[in-house]
Parts: sequence; C-alpha cells; structure tokens
Amino acid sequence: MVIPFYKCNANNNKFIIIINSDIPNNFNLNTTNIKNICNDFANEKVDGLIILKINSQFEINYYNNDGSWETFCLNGLRCSAQIINRLTCKNNFNIICNNKTYKCEILKYGMVKVFLDTPIYKMKNVHIENYIGDYIDSGAKHFVVECQNKLPDEKEAYQISRRIRFNKKLFPEGINVNFYQILKSNKINILTYEKGIESIMHSCASGSYACMYHYCNKHNIYENIILKNKCVELIGNYNQKTRTGTISGIAIIDYKKEYIIINK
Repeated sequence: MVIPFYKCNANNNKFIIIINSDIPNNFNLNTTNIKNICNDFANEKVDGLIILKINSQFEINYYNNDGSWETFCLNGLRCSAQIINRLTCKNNFNIICNNKTYKCEILKYGMVKVFLDTPIYKMKNVHIENYIGDYIDSGAKHFVVECQNKLPDEKEAYQISRRIRFNKKLFPEGINVNFYQILKSNKINILTYEKGIESIMHSCASGSYACMYHYCNKHNIYENIILKNKCVELIGNYNQKTRTGTISGIAIIDYKKEYIIINK
C-alpha cells in the first residue's frame, strides 16, 4: 500500500510524520510496522513516527523507533506544528498530545515556540551509579543530573544511562537520562540518552526543558537560557508568575513523498 509521509527534523532529531486521514483502514499500526517505518521507511533510520490528526483540532501520537508509544516528544511536536502551518496557514494554534494541550507559535526563520506547563519533580536527590539526580516529568519522564566539571563522554554516558534507564527498582517503566553542565550564566550543555531509541541523541527538547527547569530552580536564572545539545541549540524561558515555560527552536520539513509499505 502507498502512504504519503513527511520527513522532518528538529535539531537533527528525525521523524516520519503521517497524516491520520492518509492511513488506509486496513493498515495495522502495530509494533512491527512502526519499527519498519522508522528503520527503513525512506532508506534512512529515523528516531520516531508521529501520527498527526488534523480535524477541528490538532492531535499527535508519538512512537519511538522500537515501536513503543511515548507520552511526549517536544521536537516532534514542533515538526508537526510546521506541517500544520503549511496545510492551514495558521501561525498560532494548539496541539494535543497525551491528553495535554500545547500552544504553538510559528516564528520566523523556521523557528517554532511551544508553551509548556511547569515540570513536576517526581523524586529528588536520587543516588544512582555514583551520580545524584532528580526524576522530573516535563511531559516525558527524565532523570536529570547536573555535572559540576564536565559532561561524561558519549561512550561513558551511554553505559551509565543504560544502567539507570533499566533500573527496574527505581524506574519500572524506564526513563530518559540527561546530563547537563553550566557553560555560563545563561547557557547549559546537555547530553541525553533516550529510552525507546536507546542511544545518545543529537537533541531531546523535553529533556532540555527538564534540565532547564532544574537549572532555573537551583540558580535563579529564568530568561533566554541557551540549551546546547551537541552542535545545536534551543532557547528556553520560564515565567515564575504564570508558572509556564517556553522552548523555541528550528523545525524543518525536509520533504514530502509517497512510499510503498508492506502491511504486516
């Protein structure tokens, strides 16, 4: 069967996005097909699949490239916002994800701003793998560690993160792992391991937001925070009065094509 799709990326976080109405009724959105789509849909591996519903309201469901459903993907949400803008010419709208509503604003130069609720501390001062971190829910579940001197290198971060992510006693459903380091008063460097993709990411926006919120609380800096993920950056703000935050960054529609899928 032939299904149209968009290939998008936000800070090198890559997605296949399919409009819900373009999916044939007899297509099985099961784990096998999701994995096949993400790993060989257009002869390149992507990080996740997004099903975008465009009706009287906009809604997304996000799946990791291992086929698992995830509660939230902020980079994917920003990519979806660019598609909605292209199809509707709207610059301001809401997107529903996991029964939560996110206000989106299309800015200049490919930038998308998303308005976010206050993250929630689930556990504080957790001692694990010789690190002390905090479990923060920023829409997705993140374990956040501030590194005083430098970030672990990627090989070490991968090994440590996997042990934390698969610690069933503390995190029975798994968790994303984020290390951050202060570079200067309004800039932090972030390294994220993402569950479901099971690798160190070029960027994880919800993890960056969790790190930013933790940083804001500890250091009382709330405006124009630069969130560096490898070689790309996001801009974050947090408003103490309204208890809301924003994350802004580039999201790109790389192309739209049709692809033949073997339904399994």
